[in-house]
Amino acid sequence: MEKIIFLDIDGVLATPEYLKDGQWALNPEKQKLLGEILAQTDAKIILSSSWRYATLEKTKEHMEAEGFLFNDKLIGVTIRAYQWLERGTGIHLSIPRGVEIKQWVDTHIHSDNGKNWERKKLGKDFTYVILDDDCDMLLEHKDNFIRTNSVIGLTDDDVSSAVAILNKTCT
Repeated sequence: MEKIIFLDIDGVLATPEYLKDGQWALNPEKQKLLGEILAQTDAKIILSSSWRYATLEKTKEHMEAEGFLFNDKLIGVTIRAYQWLERGTGIHLSIPRGVEIKQWVDTHIHSDNGKNWERKKLGKDFTYVILDDDCDMLLEHKDNFIRTNSVIGLTDDDVSSAVAILNKTCT
């Protein structure tokens, strides 16, 4: 069974208590917790975060430079679907992250367009968890969504929940 983590960074692995040059940075303790999920599930990572770039290659370069420990598990990025309302204002319009995740699943799992995927259907062949501090997911994600506290980030309880979701067997 393929296991996927749709991973946000800010509020999950990057927290306000851990800064680099005045910006939120990858917190080593939170990366350790992500490592526990990966060790217990052998999941792969799809980055669904503002930290992503248009291509996987550019995203991996950026994440490596930021000290991300799991580039070997990073296999994709969701689409980046937003438009700046006016440059420099910090205001942008976007579709919900849940729609970006659904688009990735529909493209890579449900269709013949999937790259390097042997399985194309949800169910016993595919499971996922979403780790994000925002709540703009779709109703269909409710059983697979773990909302982290944006100040605290990933916790031991979140790890337990993610492992349970990813290792749940379908009947």
